[in-house]
Amino acid sequence: MRLPILSFCIASLAGVVIVCAVLFPHASMSRAEAEAARTPVPMEELDLVDLGGGYGELPVIELIGYYLENPPRVTAATGAAPKKKHFGGC
Repeated sequence: MRLPILSFCIASLAGVVIVCAVLFPHASMSRAEAEAARTPVPMEELDLVDLGGGYGELPVIELIGYYLENPPRVTAATGAAPKKKHFGGC
């Protein structure tokens, strides 16, 4: 009874290690890609961002400008009382 359980555990772990070893090169970045990701780029040089949902593509400068003109709303600053959380039951 104990030998099949132990052999199954060992085979499962070996299978996971083999799958990880085979798929790791496909998941990792090359050195050139890693170096390119570490170097900062001015926002003027970034590509267009596709917003999806029929909104189209916008440059990063317009997205940052919109965020600065319309910051996210904070409920604590408006004086609204925070909602009371109910735990369990109805």
